[in-house]
This record gives sequence, C-alpha cells and structure tokens, in this order.
Amino acid sequence: MWIFVGLGNPGRAYRNTRHNLGWLAVEAFAEKNNLDWEGMNSLLYAKGEEFVLVRPVTFMNLSGKAVRQAVKTWADNLEELVVIHDDIDLPLGRVKIKFGGGTAGHRGLESVVMELGTHQFGRIRMGINIGYKPANLADFVLQKFTEQEMERVDCAVERACEAMDMIMSLGFQEAMNKINGENPCSFPKEGA
Repeated sequence: MWIFVGLGNPGRAYRNTRHNLGWLAVEAFAEKNNLDWEGMNSLLYAKGEEFVLVRPVTFMNLSGKAVRQAVKTWADNLEELVVIHDDIDLPLGRVKIKFGGGTAGHRGLESVVMELGTHQFGRIRMGINIGYKPANLADFVLQKFTEQEMERVDCAVERACEAMDMIMSLGFQEAMNKINGENPCSFPKEGA
C-alpha cells in the first residue's frame, strides 16, 4: 500500500505556513478522494483503497516518529513510502519528484532518515523559494504565505496531487519524467 506523508506542524498557528506545504497537499488529496481523517498516536491518517495519507501530529523536527509508525502499520516496503515536503532549493510553485538522496538540512527529513535508518524513500518536493535564501530560514519557513503567493501555492498543491496519482499509476520513473519536466505553477515575476 502506498503511504503519502505530508510534513508539517500541528496547530492552527501553522496553517498555511511555508513549512506546512506537505500537510496542504495530503489534505487536498484526501478531499479530492472524499476521505475522512482518523487519529492514531502520533499521526492522523486517511485511507483509500490503494493508499494511506498521513499527517504527523508531532512537530516537524520529530516527524520521523510518525513516519516510522505509518511504515510499521501499512508498508510492505519503503519503496511505497513518499514524503511530501517544502523545499527552499526550489522556486515557489515548483514541484519535483525524487527517490532517495540527502536532506539538504530539512529537519523533518532528517528526523525521517534517522528513524528509518535510510534515505531510500520517495519524496515530492514543493518549492518555497521566493528568489533568495533568507538569512533566518527557521523564521522564514514558519511565515504564512502572502495572498499574492497563494495562487502559486494552490497550483503547486494541485500539482502534488497529480504527482501522487501518477506515482501510483505510472511508477516513480515515469511520474518523475512527467512532473519534473513541466512547470505549470511558475509565473513570471511582477514587472517582467
């Protein structure tokens, strides 16, 4: 069974913050598939026929605990685990799929790697870069998106939902080729 984990922080204060893009993506996918959320220890989950969506209710830096619990409960192997997360190395609106690789300092991914003991799982990376890397990244990722940014965010969330569908129907490599090769959510900068 496929497991799609959307990383984020629990609580109303973190809703629509840059660090919660993974949560937004799995929430949208649950809504699209008419699924309800249920609770289990350190996570919320919504189960479809071929997949389960997971939102850790630990804070970002402890996400691995919830991911380990999800894998233990539903995974046959780690090849069916996909972690959806914000990525400062991609521009806002950009969505990319990858399998394995490093964490680039993302504390949620670091926690997942530490708990699972491997980097070998899928990721859907959702860009949050707005043209520069802020000096204080910790504050930046906890900021709410602006109204102007929400058009790109909504598009990226829809794109992440498409990526989940493609991963399940086409497999990682073909989904990667399709999603990574297109960039429908990027818009020209103002005044360009």
